[in-house]
Amino acid sequence: MLKSMKQHRKKTKHKKDHPIALAWYSREQWELLRQVAADADGMEETYEQWEDNAGNAYRILYRSGYVVETVDVDVPELLRWCKSRNRPLNSEARSDYIEEKLEDRRRKK
Repeated sequence: MLKSMKQHRKKTKHKKDHPIALAWYSREQWELLRQVAADADGMEETYEQWEDNAGNAYRILYRSGYVVETVDVDVPELLRWCKSRNRPLNSEARSDYIEEKLEDRRRKK
């Protein structure tokens, strides 16, 4: 999780006043994601491991002065999003998906 956050920040060069989207999963959604993700072998093996890493990433970013917003992920919706764009369900697609969801949320406000 932290490694992918570092890679993501290098790619997007977030400004501290621009929110960073952080994917958030329920236990059921996490287990479903592990079943369908193209990169499941590189993901945490348990929900508890993911939850610990996600919480740590959130705290590190927040303490570093970033605005962090969690985005609840519905895996079937994510799968449809990936299929409509002909993309594998991997970390890059998940990152793009939650960024899009966050942007949609901000436009609706």
